[in-house]
Parts: sequence; C-alpha cells; structure tokens
Amino acid sequence: MIKLSLENVIAQFDHLSGCSSQQTTENLGLIENSYHMVSRLLDDRRCTAGDISRAEYAAAACAFYDYVCKENARNKLICTLSGKASADVAYESRVRSARCLKESALEAIRPVTLGTDFLFKAMEG
Repeated sequence: MIKLSLENVIAQFDHLSGCSSQQTTENLGLIENSYHMVSRLLDDRRCTAGDISRAEYAAAACAFYDYVCKENARNKLICTLSGKASADVAYESRVRSARCLKESALEAIRPVTLGTDFLFKAMEG
C-alpha cells in the first residue's frame, strides 16, 4: 500500500478549511478516515511522486467535504433568544463547492487507483 503523509494531508486540510489547530485536532478523525480511504484506492505499481502529492490533496479534499457537511448539519437550525428556530442556509453553496472540489481531486487520481470505476461513475450522477 502506498504511504501518504498524514502531515501533508492535515496541512492541505488546514489550508482548505482555514481551521485553527484546535479545530483541526477536533476533526482529526475525519482527516484520518479520508487519508486511509484514499491510501487504499491507490495502485502501488502505477503511482509516482506526483501522484502521491495529488492523492494527499484528494484526501484533504475528501476530509474538507466531510467537515463542511458536518458543520452544515450542526449549524442547520438556530434557536433565537425568543425560542424561535430558524434555518441557516449559508452552507448550501459551501457544500456544493466542497463536493465539486472532492470530485475533481478524486478524478485527478483516477488513473492510479485500483478498480474504482464504480465510485467515479456514481459521483457523476
């Protein structure tokens, strides 16, 4: 299995998300899940150093998408001081943008992945 640098993935995630070091630590599980997922997708025989860098970025983009979705779910309903609930829809465009970023990053590493055509076909529709 190709060895990605978790530190590089974390640094890329920080850059994409703008999270503080504390927020990054709180979301380390999301980052590690994406790191392991992308690592398992890679074909050892076809990967070059450039591919590894793209894979690290793809892992960070996947973690960023998961982070944006988590924040969207957390911040969806807001209760006012009077007890009324209102919906915060500001995250919808951010989720769309994060999904596009994730899809394009995964597409960039597609040539060096193992049997993942089903994954990429599902993302198209």
